[in-house]
Amino acid sequence: MKSIFIVAIVAIGSYTTYAQPVPDRFTISGYVRDSARGEELIGANIIITDLPSTGATTNAYGFYSITLPAGLYTLVTQYVGYQSVRTQVSLDKNIRLDFSVAQSINRLSEVVISSEPDDANVTNTRMGVEKIEIREIENIPVLMVERDVLKTLQLKPGVKSAGEGNSGFYVRGGTADQNLILLDEASVFNASHLLGFFSVFNSDALKDITFFKGTQPAEYGSRLSSVLDIRMQEGNDRRFGFEGGIGLISSRLKVEGPIVKEKGS
Repeated sequence: MKSIFIVAIVAIGSYTTYAQPVPDRFTISGYVRDSARGEELIGANIIITDLPSTGATTNAYGFYSITLPAGLYTLVTQYVGYQSVRTQVSLDKNIRLDFSVAQSINRLSEVVISSEPDDANVTNTRMGVEKIEIREIENIPVLMVERDVLKTLQLKPGVKSAGEGNSGFYVRGGTADQNLILLDEASVFNASHLLGFFSVFNSDALKDITFFKGTQPAEYGSRLSSVLDIRMQEGNDRRFGFEGGIGLISSRLKVEGPIVKEKGS
């Protein structure tokens, strides 16, 4: 009789456990843009303060997506050189939430340099990947030639120029034709004009440059040495503007503006 009573209790407890309702889950998605230009930002972080280990990073198109149980959450959007944006969301359905972040003009305070353990220097789990800043290209002095992303690339460790009179480069012993160059996901087969004096890429119109000189992800293929992934600006969809430069042998001009404000440029 005692054994039958114990089995009955276990059966009731199991029924109660499986009868609990599964919480509804909904998705928050959208784009992170520059508030002044309307340009999508690549690699911006969206952090859920209520769930420290949960968040998302915008992809190559500035898009993010997070799926969470229903509830009240606080989202913080962060991007290097921009002010953080904090938003509170009551999640009871799928929500489209776009963020506009403004550039930060805060000056740096005093910088203290101290020693750290050897493993503290590891800041990226992707080995052999470098981000080339647009300002880095603009600050390099040139003479008689244009500022060129490929010339800047040759200053990186493991990269060697293919010689005078062309803009090709060797990466860790590979040949120039073993480098994959992508411009907005389209392959560029000839990246040199007039013996390397003229650049194929207008540095004023570039947004993001990622250089893989190690093991590249599976989405890239058909080359052995390296991948250079270049993303162009989408254009200012809020106001008209122009930018350019005058050189000894060439000049450049970039004009941008909205076709339909905040919809197309």
